[in-house]
Amino acid sequence: MAIVNAEVAQGTVIDGRYRIESELGRGGMGLVHLARDTWLDRPLAVKMIAPSWAANSAAASSFLREAKALAFVRSQYVVQVYAFGVHEGSYFLAMEYARGRTLRHILAEHRAHGDAVPTHRALTILTRIAEGVDAVHAAGIVHRDIKPANIVIEEDTGRPVLVDFGLAVPRDDPSAALSMGTPHYMAPEQAGAGVPGATVGVGTDVYALGVTAFEMLTGRLPFESDDQAQLIRMHARKLPPAPSSIRADLTPFDAVIAKALAKDPADRYPTCGAMAYELAAAGEKWSTKSLTLPPPPMLVERNRPLSVLVVDDDRVFAKFAAQAVQLAFFRHRKDLRVMVKGAGSGAEAIDRAIAEPPDLVLLDFDMPGLDGVDTLSRLRALPGGDAARVVVISGRVNSSDRWRFAVLGVHDFVKKPIDFRRLVDRLESIAKRVEQRERDRGI
Repeated sequence: MAIVNAEVAQGTVIDGRYRIESELGRGGMGLVHLARDTWLDRPLAVKMIAPSWAANSAAASSFLREAKALAFVRSQYVVQVYAFGVHEGSYFLAMEYARGRTLRHILAEHRAHGDAVPTHRALTILTRIAEGVDAVHAAGIVHRDIKPANIVIEEDTGRPVLVDFGLAVPRDDPSAALSMGTPHYMAPEQAGAGVPGATVGVGTDVYALGVTAFEMLTGRLPFESDDQAQLIRMHARKLPPAPSSIRADLTPFDAVIAKALAKDPADRYPTCGAMAYELAAAGEKWSTKSLTLPPPPMLVERNRPLSVLVVDDDRVFAKFAAQAVQLAFFRHRKDLRVMVKGAGSGAEAIDRAIAEPPDLVLLDFDMPGLDGVDTLSRLRALPGGDAARVVVISGRVNSSDRWRFAVLGVHDFVKKPIDFRRLVDRLESIAKRVEQRERDRGI
């Protein structure tokens, strides 16, 4: 059904406080707009359904269910809801604006370049999304549509955020047996093709996260077909391939994926967090560097110095960059204390980040041993890793190479050589933007 009268003019104020600025996207029932909260002066997303759909009791119930589902969830890895109401015959949902790209687009870009997301980074994203999904389940909700298209990698921080609760239902709701979802990621019971007595529940989301894990690790889906009915039969009857059949080095993950994609929900992991724990354990076997599971939210000392880490094997440039950082932040805010540390390799950077989580990282792409992507993948996995802003400084990263950093939330690049004044100006502009983002998020 086409969208009817769902457009809202730029400048329109919803609920007396949310001023519409632009369109972010559209779907079958309505639009998502970028808006500004005029009371708190922060950006947010406003999702609206068309009046024609608002009059449909099933569609309206689904929209209200999405709002209620989000309202009870508390996790930094799940989009937050702010308000729900009615505007000129349409329902609206005001929620956190997670600025960034979807994991679906990032995976597609990696496939187009014949590459895969770094395994360390894939596991960090999966463990953090698993934490978010467990929070959803704790609120008594089943998401029913976990997939890369519904995971946003936040710009600047790399924080993965689970979005779109349009198909969410209460746990063990009999009506959830209806075949709704995305066939490539649907558990057998969600399509009505599961083992006798199996119903939609926590295990349904475990299965979808397992499919997402398979895709992130291997670069492809476990089952592929253009025929939806055949795809459902494959999920219901066919054993998924082992990740190692696609990439031989992924053998440690074979048993984890097999359990997550078991046909019977009773044979899967009891929670997404349990699956993530096993993925991390498999990651320790896969790599010499162990992965750190997501920690509880960190309490940040508000008066502590800003921690900046300069990662560059060129000691002369590292000193040059450190001086530029000091001057840039002094020009931005004279009262801000800044502590700059250097690291000459990726391994040294990880050790320093463990000892003192950085707020800002200036990262050379081309270093011996771990390159910039591998180094940052490991840094993001550390406690507080999502909080660090990153600037990639290199003479080798051209615009055609920058796609590799999207999965890490990086979009600031400085090309060497660069003179001191230009570098200071660039870092000062980044400092201003970071401070504005923190203000918008209420930090």
